Amino acid sequence: MEQKFSSAQEDAMRYWVWLTLIFGAGSPQVIAYLEQYGSPQALYEALQHGRILNLPQQQQKNLTKYTLAQAQNMVEYCQKYEIALIPMDDERYPFLLTQIHVPPILLTAKGDLSLLSESPLLTVVGTRHPSQYSLDVTGLLVTELARCGVIIVSGFADGIDTAAHTAALDAGGKTIAVLGCGINVNYPRGNEKLKNRMLEDGKGLLLSEYLPGVQPLPPNFPKRNRILSALSEGTAVIEASMRSGSLSTADMAVEQGKFLFCVPPHDIFDKRYAGVMPLLRDGALPLFSHRDVLYELYTGHPQRLKLLDMPDYQGESLVFADDIQRIEDRMKSEKRAEEKAAKQMKQPMQSEEISPAFETPTVSPPQDGPLPEAESEREIVLFLREHGDTHINDMAAALDMDLSSLLSSLTMLELDGYVETLFGAIYRAI
Repeated sequence: MEQKFSSAQEDAMRYWVWLTLIFGAGSPQVIAYLEQYGSPQALYEALQHGRILNLPQQQQKNLTKYTLAQAQNMVEYCQKYEIALIPMDDERYPFLLTQIHVPPILLTAKGDLSLLSESPLLTVVGTRHPSQYSLDVTGLLVTELARCGVIIVSGFADGIDTAAHTAALDAGGKTIAVLGCGINVNYPRGNEKLKNRMLEDGKGLLLSEYLPGVQPLPPNFPKRNRILSALSEGTAVIEASMRSGSLSTADMAVEQGKFLFCVPPHDIFDKRYAGVMPLLRDGALPLFSHRDVLYELYTGHPQRLKLLDMPDYQGESLVFADDIQRIEDRMKSEKRAEEKAAKQMKQPMQSEEISPAFETPTVSPPQDGPLPEAESEREIVLFLREHGDTHINDMAAALDMDLSSLLSSLTMLELDGYVETLFGAIYRAI
């Protein structure tokens, strides 16, 4: 069955495709030009009439190579083979991608598009040649996370990526594959059955910023990695050497203000895990159990996580058994407190005083004191003083700020003594 666009949608879509042909994927130039000219059609006309000076040589060559008719042919191809085209002004475009420095201007997708608007998501990355230990860890972690409602995102490469996608599907969960090539390209060749399974089961989504037919060239994958990290609330690195491409995904996750988890090495002297060691040393969260991820995601998505259905496995780390039990007890306690608070809300209030929903002590943010000189930094401090401890993602949404800019401002504010960082990318005014 062909995917249908209205005539107006199809006309607009060909300009997005044409810009992708001219500038390629991951171009900061096209983002700047779109901000300047306001729409892809206006930018197309400016380029056609030579109104943009100092255009790079490659883009000048592409202007003579690609036409609007070729872009129209691509739109029709995608319609025929049910490949969704999702430009950055589309309501289906993932919000988290709009927050990164160079968002893709056009996504191609095939499968369950609803996964782009669901949560929580976790990105799982690692080497293409993993040890059996890492494969076992991936299978256990992903299986339990998928059973608890976490959507698994990975890069569809051999090794850890393939193990993560497969474990999610085997557990009855959902998974998103972010490709470094066109959706219709059979890469890696051994994963064709997995790709078909993702689409046939109705629980998978193939996603790419590359147009159909684009081959998996080496420069594509570092660009792809920024999407891998941006789609999710956090990234888990299973195994990585010092030269592993997974480290770029980890770096981007940190820059984007996401949780970064790392599985501790099976052998600290094994070079296959050498890339993980610096991440753990620099503050990445050690990943011993799927509960380590659930603990961080619980605050933002309590209604979406199936915590009470989690079985207890003897094979999990006994060293951290007390911590695991403490987390479970806290979650159950908070659930009981929520139910109690809900009942109290239904009863007529006897006085103006409202009982707190949670019995855990909280720290009241300061209400006065000196403020920084920069207006944007003052706004951040005033927000934290009013709202208390806040996760960086919630702060970015409330203040309508880019995550990278917000993180830079928070770093300066922390150095100047206005805020402090708490566990899990949460900030507090001091």
